[in-house]
Amino acid sequence: MKAIILNGTTKENGEMTKIHDLMLEELKKLNWDTTSIDLEDIDIAYCMGCFGCWVQTPGECIIKDFEADIVKNLVQSDLIIYFTPITFGGYSSILKKALDRQISRVLPYFTKVDGEVHHEQRYEKCQPLIAIGFLDSPDVEKEEVFKTLIYRNSINAASPYHQAIIYEKGQDPLKFSNSFNKSLMKVEVI
Repeated sequence: MKAIILNGTTKENGEMTKIHDLMLEELKKLNWDTTSIDLEDIDIAYCMGCFGCWVQTPGECIIKDFEADIVKNLVQSDLIIYFTPITFGGYSSILKKALDRQISRVLPYFTKVDGEVHHEQRYEKCQPLIAIGFLDSPDVEKEEVFKTLIYRNSINAASPYHQAIIYEKGQDPLKFSNSFNKSLMKVEVI
């Protein structure tokens, strides 16, 4: 099984680097073939909102940069993991920029999901989503916004499973590993 991690952190945060390494260890223990993409090291253009990926080159962004490789990896994966500091309840700017460019993964047509209008999926395979958000200190409001964001993004991506895991600075890494492992076990059942 293939997993992809979109790493929206920076190397200057040593604690998040350790948590990233723990994730890789847990994935390896469960025989996941994992690709981790450090978005900090990649020059990705901002989405122009031109809808070229729907009209001109269906399924492919008209901007030719590393984002095409990211989308290809996402489509071929069995699990998507977002790893990010929580910024105002949302993603880091580098992760958000990469996610904005993934509109090509859906079609310009609409469907109803539980009474709400969403885009139809371009690809038959829909991946589970696990998001790990890092907080410097406890903040219930940011946690709730982040969890809601992950839930709403999982609906848009038709994810069969989603989980938002919050890691607070100084937290026991074993507690994180256990929580992450439980999520991985649920993914394997799907």
